[in-house]
Amino acid sequence: MAVKTGESLFQRIVGETDDSPALKGLRLVAGLAAGLYGFGASLGNLRYDLGLSEAGRLPAPVVGVGNLTVGGTGKTPLVMEIVRALKRLGLKSCVISRGYKGQATDEVNWVSKGGEPLLDVSQAGDEPLLMARLLKTPVAVGRNRYLVGKEVLLTLGPRVLVADDLFQHRRLHRDLNILTLDARKPLGNGKILPRGVLREPWTSIRRAQAIVLTHADDPEAAANTRKWLRSHWGTGPVLSCVHRLKGLADENGNLLPEEKLAGMPVFAFCGLGKPEAFVQGLVSLGLEVKGMEAFSDHHPFTSAEMRDLWQKAQDLGATALVTSEKDSMRLPETPQGAGLLVTRLELEFEKGPRVLESLLTWGLKNWESRSWI
Repeated sequence: MAVKTGESLFQRIVGETDDSPALKGLRLVAGLAAGLYGFGASLGNLRYDLGLSEAGRLPAPVVGVGNLTVGGTGKTPLVMEIVRALKRLGLKSCVISRGYKGQATDEVNWVSKGGEPLLDVSQAGDEPLLMARLLKTPVAVGRNRYLVGKEVLLTLGPRVLVADDLFQHRRLHRDLNILTLDARKPLGNGKILPRGVLREPWTSIRRAQAIVLTHADDPEAAANTRKWLRSHWGTGPVLSCVHRLKGLADENGNLLPEEKLAGMPVFAFCGLGKPEAFVQGLVSLGLEVKGMEAFSDHHPFTSAEMRDLWQKAQDLGATALVTSEKDSMRLPETPQGAGLLVTRLELEFEKGPRVLESLLTWGLKNWESRSWI
């Protein structure tokens, strides 16, 4: 299989394989910068821990979902599963998000009010747009999640607010603070940005009320992470899940029959935090991955790049291009004659599909006796 990873400078700095003098020098500089970054993050957290700054409280339950590292923990699929679990519990919800990479500048920007999207990907960002399209639930974005949540409640009425990427955003009080960790390598290389992938010192995990281990395919790795958490975090709820590709959809959104996937020659491309996991998922479906090209996370694809990808696919004997759901939000029109397939992802929890509902019921128990609906 022909693979082009397009490894960024950041990935090379974070990695440990390239020991060239230039990389060693950059790692030294990045290490010094990481010290300053970590100090700043700790100082910001201390303001809240000492009560010098206070998180705003809203008159509705808030479920926060976030991560400790940059890229690839599966935070967005978990947010979508939480919305579906709330619906099964008979609760209305709205997703609020920063809208990473989105260019909308208002304090509150409506991606959707439960119907068709109101913003395009350049305004909303790929993840909020993906959630709006797939969930058919309200989604709103803005830098200050407290103000966004307040506007949602004023406009749509009482509902559970599911806040994406909230762990480091402490302006908003959350009733259930969920942290996602990659079961295989929960702290990445253990170093803070820009020398590593940690957004803040790892001791911040103590703010989490529940932890969801993602990519828990390796039972031994998941067990080791659970053991580490018991020692360094506590005995709170820890859920484990794996990412399963449930199939491929065509350009009309129709899932292809499984028998059509076996041996199908495809060329894969994505702009995800962990492209190798994307390829492994395609292979697990029985596809013959002829080639793969990885771009930076949230990469804005151009028409020229799409033509180039389709030409490479044809040269390698592939009959279709394959990309992820999130990447499909950022694609221009596909080249004439090119077949495009999009993955459909789902989370499979170790203890069954109802375990997430149990976690939400536990986390929001303080609202049971309140007349907020």
